[in-house]
Amino acid sequence: MFPRKPCRSALALLCLLAYVEATGQTGSVNEKLDSTVLFARRRTSALIMGRAGVEKVDIGGLAAIPSVLGNADPVRFLTNLPGVETGSELDSGIHLQGSENAHTAVMMQGVPVYGAKHMLGLYSAFNPPHFSQMRFSQKATDANRLGGKVDVRLSEKIPEKTELDLSTGIIAAQGTIRQPLGKKTVMSLSGRASLLNLLYKDYITIDDVPLHYGFNDLNLSVVSRPGSRDLLTVNLYSGADAGDYIASGAGMPITVGWRNALASASWRHDGLEQQVWWSSYRLDANLGFNTMRASVPSGISSAGYKACWETDRWQFGAETVWHDATLQYPYVSEGYVNSDDGSAERQTALESSLWARRDLQITPELSASLSLRGTHFLDPERNNRWGLSPSASLKYNLLKAGRIELCAGTARQYLFQTGLTNLGFPCEFWFLAGKHSDPQKSIYGILSYGADLDGGMYAVKADLYYRTLRNQVEYKGDLFDFMTDSYDLDEAILKGSGRNYGVSLMLHKQAGSLTGWIAYNLGRSLRSFDVPGYAGEYPSNHERLHELNVVATWNGRNWSAGASMVAATGTPFTAPDSFYLMGNRIISHYGSHNSNRLAPYFRTDLSFNWYFVKNSEHTFGANFSVYNANMRENQLFCRLNINDGKYFAYRPVYIGFTILPSISLFYRR
Repeated sequence: MFPRKPCRSALALLCLLAYVEATGQTGSVNEKLDSTVLFARRRTSALIMGRAGVEKVDIGGLAAIPSVLGNADPVRFLTNLPGVETGSELDSGIHLQGSENAHTAVMMQGVPVYGAKHMLGLYSAFNPPHFSQMRFSQKATDANRLGGKVDVRLSEKIPEKTELDLSTGIIAAQGTIRQPLGKKTVMSLSGRASLLNLLYKDYITIDDVPLHYGFNDLNLSVVSRPGSRDLLTVNLYSGADAGDYIASGAGMPITVGWRNALASASWRHDGLEQQVWWSSYRLDANLGFNTMRASVPSGISSAGYKACWETDRWQFGAETVWHDATLQYPYVSEGYVNSDDGSAERQTALESSLWARRDLQITPELSASLSLRGTHFLDPERNNRWGLSPSASLKYNLLKAGRIELCAGTARQYLFQTGLTNLGFPCEFWFLAGKHSDPQKSIYGILSYGADLDGGMYAVKADLYYRTLRNQVEYKGDLFDFMTDSYDLDEAILKGSGRNYGVSLMLHKQAGSLTGWIAYNLGRSLRSFDVPGYAGEYPSNHERLHELNVVATWNGRNWSAGASMVAATGTPFTAPDSFYLMGNRIISHYGSHNSNRLAPYFRTDLSFNWYFVKNSEHTFGANFSVYNANMRENQLFCRLNINDGKYFAYRPVYIGFTILPSISLFYRR
């Protein structure tokens, strides 16, 4: 048995896996980058700074960064940047400037992906060779989210001949083919599957219990240029994950499977871009305790239409989205798993938005951007909820002394994600604003400074941010609620408010054979709850007070090498003051909420690429990498230690490997 807080982690034990890769080389109608530093491709950093806090990553330029497990994943790359918290092996969330995972709009070609991670935080749902660019921003002003936005994009280039990108190793295998269909159209097909259980089936453990896991991805896209002023894009994606685990001490078998699927079609003509899309996420979790069995399904599907029109100074947009969410609900039986009996709550809602943005050049050095977003939300109870979200930015160019930018605004969000871990795991579920909680709201301010040094060889960047949050939720239930008649969503969540604030600094070497950066973030992510017994302000579950990231890449003629290091404060947790046994269940009394912290997190990753053949026609080589080369046992969470029916101590739990080596072969044409 487990006490309440550690039990939250049991169902999530399978979900410590994340798959990350991708981007697309497209000039989104909403985002133009007017400040770039470009050098020869093989001697420049993949990171390019843009305006209004918008930045982009060239996927092709990521080949030389630490390709851990043969995978130069852009979302994992993102976690090494300032203002982005690095999670543990169990934290699959993307936390930008202290925000929750659900506050970040994670998108594929502009379409939301509700379960964007696969394995151990090393892989995302984005297969890198299928995409060309990742765009990200600390503000999601065009996505009805409180935090930032991450959007991977397809390439708009039509190749003259067939292109291949193949790789296989001891962790995963993938293949991508880009086939021209005439001179104006290209079709891209990518597939990827894990091979983790072939070699590491019994190596990856938690409390000496093997974790078995597998995943696969499939992408199909078509890009066409029927005319010089038109671009047509069709994009399809399907991904699936499955795993099983027996929770140590409780003998609780757990199986989890989740699936992502999306489809989109877009047409761009001059400055007008239109898109229809659909995205779906489904979780199926089954667990047992003694003779009892429980099935805990949940899911969300959304379908929408959006349009954006852009001129030199104006941008206008409209979007309408239909949401259909099935909330987490346990179906419990003796000796077998019940099928869905219709008891789960289902929510439907319509979300519509209109927005406009005006760019102003006030003086040669001073520019401004003003935007206004109006939203109507028809909630599941068919109540009309209206909202306006203004925002503004002011940018002053100091010429050789750099650039200063001040951004401020408000944001609203109508989607919530919560669950046993509160960390963005795929086992967490989504629900809609309505009777369970009013829409989330935020007021934010960001002051940024950036400058290029030594002719663009170096760059410095600093951000100071503050964000208030209203109508926040945090899950406080546990696994044993699923085995009783006591489950109630409103009883299982805390409601309240919060605030994020901090400063991030970055020194970036952008060009030369050696590139990389040093990034530091000092930040607070605080929450307060309108619940008796929770007086005061508490750190969020993902808060890291201090975080230091160092990334370096070396490029040679026939080789490249990379290294990354992260050192961060441990995340908070709630420890019990006392516990006792009543019947067949442990009852715990907890101390102050999130008043304890795990030990500091520290990890170093290394990679080395050797190219047997590298020319304009073919690239063939091998990747050697080591995850956690410093062999540190980082704590995952804390729980009550149980042995032969007797409990001994409340202690940390570690993942069952201290180092994870990998080798893979790759071929590109």
